[in-house]
Amino acid sequence: MYVDAQDWQTNVQKWLINRRTINNDLSDDMVRFFQEAFENTKYPNKSWFGLHKSGISLVIGGIYLAAIHLAGDDQGIWLLVEKDHPQLTDIEFLPVKSTRRSEQFLVWAHSPKFLSVKSFLSSQDIWKSYSAASGKIQSFPIAKDRDSVQQIRNKRKLSDIYTINRIAQIEKDFSDAVVNSMRISTEERRKRLSDAPIIPKRIEVKTIVFERNPDVVAEVLLRAKGFCESCDNPAPFLRRSDNTPYLEVHHKKPLALGGGDAVDNAIALCPNCHRKAHHA
Repeated sequence: MYVDAQDWQTNVQKWLINRRTINNDLSDDMVRFFQEAFENTKYPNKSWFGLHKSGISLVIGGIYLAAIHLAGDDQGIWLLVEKDHPQLTDIEFLPVKSTRRSEQFLVWAHSPKFLSVKSFLSSQDIWKSYSAASGKIQSFPIAKDRDSVQQIRNKRKLSDIYTINRIAQIEKDFSDAVVNSMRISTEERRKRLSDAPIIPKRIEVKTIVFERNPDVVAEVLLRAKGFCESCDNPAPFLRRSDNTPYLEVHHKKPLALGGGDAVDNAIALCPNCHRKAHHA
């Protein structure tokens, strides 16, 4: 099954529902299991994710990093961890054969019971151990790149999936934060603005995005009172989500060029003027 890079969570849930082996109540936990694996994988540009007839797996080279198998000798949940791993209830730990001759041998955390996914999700230490193991496995021949094989098997490179979803989540979180900022009092928002750093933090994904201050956006939109601050025309329409005038906040000096994320460096523009600001 081909994985949609922008909606892998839905792909996983549909796959689980169609197999009818795992209780529907656990489908969200299974998605969270792979989300944790994605976030803690050391080399997402070398790791591949896929859904197949009998299982879901995240692999690097010829070895699983995290996997779920529905039947057979491999049935259950699998996670690669360090030899000095935390102990978990209902989880057995088995040596990884391809690493056992090394002093830094790795271990499988495994349970044949799908309900045990909750044990994995409840332990931060197991994910720290997984993260370290996902890096250490790189030194073993079993992790040698097999990109052409992964593509034939319809797997997707983790860096493609995780980057798209991470950026989408950042954008959603920011939009929600702007809405919340507009709901607080002007006094409280301006107090937060006075205490906030002007230069925003950078978040490295596959490109660089800025963690912008939602209070700046809220203050500028309220200042504009529904009118473009360039052409003076009213906003072209109202937002479906909250019935407010649709304007876009533009930084006069781009953040990427060192501009500050501050009210005096921002202007509310209609979509046409915003495009003009970037391209004229």
